[in-house]
Amino acid sequence: MPDISVVVPTRNRSGLLALTLRSALAQREVDFEIIVVDEASSDDTQAVIRDFKDPRIRVIRHDSPQGVSVARNRGIDEAQGAWLAFLDDDDLWAPDKLARQLSAARACRAQWVYVGHVNINYRNQVTGGAPPLSPELLLSELPQHNVVPGGCSGVLVSREAVERAGRFDTGMQPMADWDLWLRLAQVGTPAHVPHPLVAYRLHGAQMSLNGARVEEEFWRLAQRNPAANPAILLRYNGWWALRVGDYRSAVRYFVRAWLQRRPPCTARMLAADLTAVARDIATQRLGITWPWLRHRTEVSDEHRAWKAEGQAWVDAIVRPSEQV
Repeated sequence: MPDISVVVPTRNRSGLLALTLRSALAQREVDFEIIVVDEASSDDTQAVIRDFKDPRIRVIRHDSPQGVSVARNRGIDEAQGAWLAFLDDDDLWAPDKLARQLSAARACRAQWVYVGHVNINYRNQVTGGAPPLSPELLLSELPQHNVVPGGCSGVLVSREAVERAGRFDTGMQPMADWDLWLRLAQVGTPAHVPHPLVAYRLHGAQMSLNGARVEEEFWRLAQRNPAANPAILLRYNGWWALRVGDYRSAVRYFVRAWLQRRPPCTARMLAADLTAVARDIATQRLGITWPWLRHRTEVSDEHRAWKAEGQAWVDAIVRPSEQV
């Protein structure tokens, strides 16, 4: 029996899935299985999986798309391991990710463990990332907003804890992970590995870009979690809109966040956010840069080292695939 069952839901992302599975199969010093739940992909996903010829991979295929929460729950049903890990089909893992999480869980007698992450783009370049909160700070912030790094890809959880907390809410998609973390917090304090062991890919097809659905699920979740902070959520949506060049939506979200009159969305923050919109329009649409719109940021040595650590293992995962 494997120590860990890795659940990978996927749909029509064969171009990203191959590298994701490569990073999962590279895990060291743990016994694991990989359960790929294919949500009725119409591309060459099945061929990509077969090319690995690895007996640790099992495939479950749905005849029609049922949603990522259903897919993850199906993976849990099929899992043989005492521990569960979830890996989105566009993210990557460092080779020692699972081993370090399992070691931390056993050392702290914790039922779930999270790690740090870096953001990467389509060229597998690290574009951001910072150390995660400590478990104590994470639990204090979690009711207000989702502060668990790396989405589902960053968490290892015992099957026992999932059975106690309940599985993914199949009525939710982008908010399903936050909803589960809130319930796991009632089971016990997590452990953490404060290293960038997940590469979270930012791209235009992500589910989290669907601002309307994110907001709708947020208000449903807030009914059972009154501490949820809409100002943080609306500002989050604003930055996603800005990333894809939807400037009108970005401005609306930023203003709505400020109108909530809840920290941390102050008038000063609103001014900074609107300046970021103006800067992006000027540089991306007009090709000009005004001195007063220059983006001034100071990156700490800690953050530089964090991103460098993440880039090092991402490069090691990517290079073999580039040589094929």
